[in-house]
Amino acid sequence: MMKVGTAAICLWALGMLCPQTVQAQGTTQTFTQEQLKAYFDLRPTPDKWVDPTGKYPVVMEVDPTLADHTIYHPVDLSAFPKKDKLPVVLMSGPGCDDDGDSFRPFWTEIASHGYLVIATGEPVPDGVRAAMGATTEEDMKAGIDWILAENQRPGSKYYQKVDTRHIALFGQSCGGVQALKLAGDPRVSLLGLWNSGLGAMADNADPTRSSLMGITPAVKELLIHLTIPIAYFVGDTDAARPNAAMDYDRIQSPVPVVYAVREIPGDAHGGTFREKNGGSFGQAGVAWLDWQFKRSKKAAKIFKSTKSLLYTDKKWVEVKTKNLK
Repeated sequence: MMKVGTAAICLWALGMLCPQTVQAQGTTQTFTQEQLKAYFDLRPTPDKWVDPTGKYPVVMEVDPTLADHTIYHPVDLSAFPKKDKLPVVLMSGPGCDDDGDSFRPFWTEIASHGYLVIATGEPVPDGVRAAMGATTEEDMKAGIDWILAENQRPGSKYYQKVDTRHIALFGQSCGGVQALKLAGDPRVSLLGLWNSGLGAMADNADPTRSSLMGITPAVKELLIHLTIPIAYFVGDTDAARPNAAMDYDRIQSPVPVVYAVREIPGDAHGGTFREKNGGSFGQAGVAWLDWQFKRSKKAAKIFKSTKSLLYTDKKWVEVKTKNLK
């Protein structure tokens, strides 16, 4: 859990932003007024998530038995599992921040299509900047452990409602590396990396950065010999685009692999998660999940057919796939 303080006295009544100190993972982070303004300007507003395209209204909540996570799920769980499956999506983003709602439009959109989404991080209070680099892959693992236990616990609202055979790990930027580290967990059956990838870090090209990210030779081997499908969705000018492209080429196993590049004006690394219903990344995420987890033929065509929006929408500037079945 992050702890927030103020580094200086300022006048909120005059619209000034106080510099903040945030304590997380044993370190103290200080954010300037300019950094705080940039962060707050990106925070999504309710109009971006109140009307998702799926058939299920969604609730965002924090469960006291799962500390430091935020959960998104259909309000009414009575349809599961008899009328529909309820697979699980765990995601870290933005980056490895302790932030459970900056991508709320994206997570709400996913959940509205019949998914239980667990974000690694808490909802961020108004006027506060989330701690950066505050989560690890252990937080994803904790989310998996928790929902599997809840699915078996009589009295839980999730009791025998969750499709535990289908668990996806998503991650943006640093969060994508977290997801890859858990690719060998037998409980995980799908990956989605957003503006992320190991790239040259897997070859220890920058030892300091590789060490900081926890990228070891074992993680590289997990990537090369993946046993589950993976999709990379990246911004056209994003610094992580070469990483994703290198990863795509590096994967040798016969699993389905997708690499799709989207034109994103401005902050390409930030993606479209904060746009209405998660923007184009929201559409791609739902399609990837619906194809792999719900066997939707319509969703499959988005990746398999050159007549689909993924290929005909000129804002998807590059698409590569292999091993699609």
